[in-house]
Amino acid sequence: MNAVAERIDLARLDDSGCAALVARLRAARLVCFPTDTVYGVGGACTAEVAAALVNAKGRDLGKPLQVVFPSVALLETLVPMASPLLAACRALLPGPLTLVIPYPPGWTIPTPAATLGVRVPAWPPPARCLSRLDFPLLASSANPSGGVAPASLDAVDATLLATCEVALDAGPVSGVASTVLDLSEFADTGAWRVLRAGAAAEGAIAAELAAVASTEDLGATP
Repeated sequence: MNAVAERIDLARLDDSGCAALVARLRAARLVCFPTDTVYGVGGACTAEVAAALVNAKGRDLGKPLQVVFPSVALLETLVPMASPLLAACRALLPGPLTLVIPYPPGWTIPTPAATLGVRVPAWPPPARCLSRLDFPLLASSANPSGGVAPASLDAVDATLLATCEVALDAGPVSGVASTVLDLSEFADTGAWRVLRAGAAAEGAIAAELAAVASTEDLGATP
């Protein structure tokens, strides 16, 4: 186990510092980073990062990992989606939601399954340089499996933090976990369901998705 190699105060980074951070995060094995909800741990979408993340968290191998995208634009570029699902993502993101969507064709990390959980955080102001990443982060909340997700870097479990090469500090975040929303059948039928209540209100989600469904041709053949 290694001591944390580098702790970075995101609020102090200028443009050149942000550019250097992008390269640093691409090369790092594990990184602790803020989102709009809780702090996460992860790294670039590689098999090495996936193995390190599962090991660091003491996580069940069958439990899915999520992918955090720096922007909606990059999500659209890297994940092919039917028009209704794309419209739903545009309506709901960025924000405190994890969207469960059909597993993208051509992807291999995380381990292929029927679905994939994706996030685009509304980055807190000190962490806005993370929106400049040109790659997504394979991620999980920064707590040992079964533990409480931390709302600040100082609240991250010391043993887990010691597995990270970089620790990014944006100060306190909300501490309320993202709402997990199943959209895996939305493009075909308009169906959706909340799998975990969280920071995003179900009423607001329902209104956004109703508006999308009213303008999209659900179930249309591509």
